Amino acid sequence: MPRAHRPQPPARASRAPLDPRLLRHAPGARAHLLREGVVALVQTGAIVAFAWFAGHAIGAVVQGAPPASVVPDVALAAVAVLVRAATAWLSGSLAPAAAARVQSQLRTAALARIGEHGSPAGAADTATALGRGLAALDGWFGQFLPQLVRTVVATPIVVAALWLQDPFSGIAVLLCLPLIPVFMVLIGLATERLQREQWASTAKLARSWLDTLEGLATLRLFGRDRRAAARVDALSDQHRERTMAVLRVSFVSSMVLELAGALSVALVAVSVGIRLVEGDIALGLAFSVLILVPDAFLPVRQVGAAYHASTEGLEASRAVLDLIEAPASTVRPAPAAGPGLVVESLEVRRGERWLPPVSLRAMPGELVVLAGASGAGKSSAFAGLLGLAPARGRVGLDGAVPDASALAWAPQGAWDAVVTGTVRDNVALGRPDASGSAAGSDSAAEVDRAVEAALARAGIAVDLQARLEPATGGSLGLSGGQAQRVVLARALHRVATGAAVLLADEPTSALDADSELRVLEGLRAAADDGAIVLVASHRPAVIAAADRVVRLGAEVAA
Repeated sequence: MPRAHRPQPPARASRAPLDPRLLRHAPGARAHLLREGVVALVQTGAIVAFAWFAGHAIGAVVQGAPPASVVPDVALAAVAVLVRAATAWLSGSLAPAAAARVQSQLRTAALARIGEHGSPAGAADTATALGRGLAALDGWFGQFLPQLVRTVVATPIVVAALWLQDPFSGIAVLLCLPLIPVFMVLIGLATERLQREQWASTAKLARSWLDTLEGLATLRLFGRDRRAAARVDALSDQHRERTMAVLRVSFVSSMVLELAGALSVALVAVSVGIRLVEGDIALGLAFSVLILVPDAFLPVRQVGAAYHASTEGLEASRAVLDLIEAPASTVRPAPAAGPGLVVESLEVRRGERWLPPVSLRAMPGELVVLAGASGAGKSSAFAGLLGLAPARGRVGLDGAVPDASALAWAPQGAWDAVVTGTVRDNVALGRPDASGSAAGSDSAAEVDRAVEAALARAGIAVDLQARLEPATGGSLGLSGGQAQRVVLARALHRVATGAAVLLADEPTSALDADSELRVLEGLRAAADDGAIVLVASHRPAVIAAADRVVRLGAEVAA
């Protein structure tokens, strides 16, 4: 592939309550924000109207006015109550649909980015962000965003109404109001740190679970499955503890914000009471101010509590937006000089780091092994060659750009690679009418014979009509090792029907010595037929069978 410019690290995600990138990538968020603004404006008008009419009606009744004289004020106050209730219901009903729309838009944008450039994160991180992460936006849209809009719209209007009715109360509210955001910031710093740790714990648990599932057959073969299960249990406990820590801080933050709001309201109420005793304020106006003051602090308190309750959705949305805006580090390969498969300084990105470069040359008829301990990056190198992971370097096949159809891949995770259907369907997947003969049009019998030949080279004899069920990890009589060889047979069939390069990732990881020998004989036969066979493995028998062994980018003799 051509030398790519070294990608710059993604910009630091915004830590604002509303990430502006969300508005760019999700038009539904912009529309929902506008609707919430209109609803908040109408609701604030109802709040101010209720305080005015209810306060003057109560003041008039207390001062001895006949009940009939306050009927208009009471009626208008009742209308304001109904409007406020209706707007609250409307806001709650808008949130679920908006959340679903934005989740769909973000998921579509993220999948489009992954399809074009690959994922900058691992499979588990990506699945967590697009699954559980986006689902957490329900709370963010349902709780935090409406309160945020209400704070921006309602607080200035309510403070202005208080100022116009009673300047002293307006000044008191302006002096007390900043106390709540100060407490929000102080508590928010601790909550954000805990939430980032909790999200990282979720991603770590997902990665460990996925790795355990992919290697379960190998773990059981070597008696390490219980140790892997214990590790997953330990990570689950860590995740539970971090989740409870976030909840504790959220509850404490709500208490602190309520206390700050109560003290601020009490301060204004005391000043109004003193002035009422001294005759400096009318009774109806005093009631109106006392009814309205709590609503000056309520939106700010609620937005603080909702923020801490919805930080998981906010953190998850940032992870998805980071994925969407990550720089494209996977580039199309450019021709490399020379026949055969030439790989020069191929670097693959895993998480936030680039793995050491891999260089190799493999000619038709050769079996080359990419060796190294577990975690050394063998599978990642294959992912880079196939365009499934961010990579940079140069790759060429016979001096030209390698086409996807020229590469046949046998991944390690057997049940992740098979499809629901028969063994024949799986082996002939993508090429159901090709047998590799020169006739041009192949009969079903010829294709069956080609599939059986591929299965024989993979070291497995099984009924072509045996059915695989990857959704349940089961089949009619097939073990995990046999399913792994069915996947290998698919790659061998593709090589026999035109693919030039066979990439096999740990093809013998779950096999005994005899089965491993048969698989190696099949791989050697594919090479003898003119294919380039590249195997990722750390097993001694596989390394011994290689024409060349590549370790950490250095080529050594077998």
